[in-house]
Amino acid sequence: MDGGRAAWTVLGLPTEGQIGDRRRVWKFVEPVATVDIAATIADVRAAAERPPVVVINHGEVVLGLVEDTASRLPPDTPVERVMVPAPGTIRPDVRIDEALRQLRRDGLAYSLVTTTRGELVGIFRSDAVHA
Repeated sequence: MDGGRAAWTVLGLPTEGQIGDRRRVWKFVEPVATVDIAATIADVRAAAERPPVVVINHGEVVLGLVEDTASRLPPDTPVERVMVPAPGTIRPDVRIDEALRQLRRDGLAYSLVTTTRGELVGIFRSDAVHA
């Protein structure tokens, strides 16, 4: 595989060893609602069961994030005007304890999980981790 073991684990493929798969972010990744950059707040409302909603391009690359507070805006509001551009992300191979530390330090309840190319894998929510 191009990139070796590091590329393998970043893709969330199975690993073994001292840490292995059990304590990696990819074991806790959940699906997250998405919309296209041309979407409106009406589209966001229709897509989301649970915030946030991720703005992606046709290659699944993360462009932005629409937080729950934006859902109160008029339905015809363009997502591009209200999204948080280029939100922080983590890779699927990050260790759980590292990811939780980062979320606590940043005061966040979740982080988007992407590949090294910025393609959306899903969302990692701190409340999904059980000791």
